[in-house]
Amino acid sequence: MNKQEAADYLGVSVRALERYVQQGKISVKYSKGKTRPTANFDPTELETFKAELDQPTIKPAFESRQITTEQQPDTGKLTPDSGDLARFDEVSGFGEIGVIEKLSGIIEALLGKADTQPLVPIADKLLLTISEAQALTGLSREFLRDAITSGELKAKLIGKGWRVKRTDLEEYVEKLF
Repeated sequence: MNKQEAADYLGVSVRALERYVQQGKISVKYSKGKTRPTANFDPTELETFKAELDQPTIKPAFESRQITTEQQPDTGKLTPDSGDLARFDEVSGFGEIGVIEKLSGIIEALLGKADTQPLVPIADKLLLTISEAQALTGLSREFLRDAITSGELKAKLIGKGWRVKRTDLEEYVEKLF
């Protein structure tokens, strides 16, 4: 049986059949063809492999981990390998930092909430971005950019964003009124 016939027999693609061969699940014998070697599969081996593929595999959606405990008579501490389940409020001694605090720290780090730069209120900053100046003054972003390009508001391009000194912004707002 050639490669295409074997793939059709198993109900898989030719590429999947080649992966099964690479994984060693199916053996193949090559014979000399006109231009290149051709793959030949044993029909009995394919039949047993098809039966193996047709077996349903049931995987649980999640694995449950039950903590079993047994109380020691002298110490009152909990030890594993009993038929009873341990309740969270019974278990103590997780260390100085609780499990929940550790997990919340990991989650915050993954979400990026634990930034390296400390948060400073806008009122305490000396240099402001355009959006911070907009929030502080109530002026539109376009109005502030036009003032910067016309030279009425002093600003400096730092990196990819404009920075405005707080004092310069206050002077500009005073000139408006």
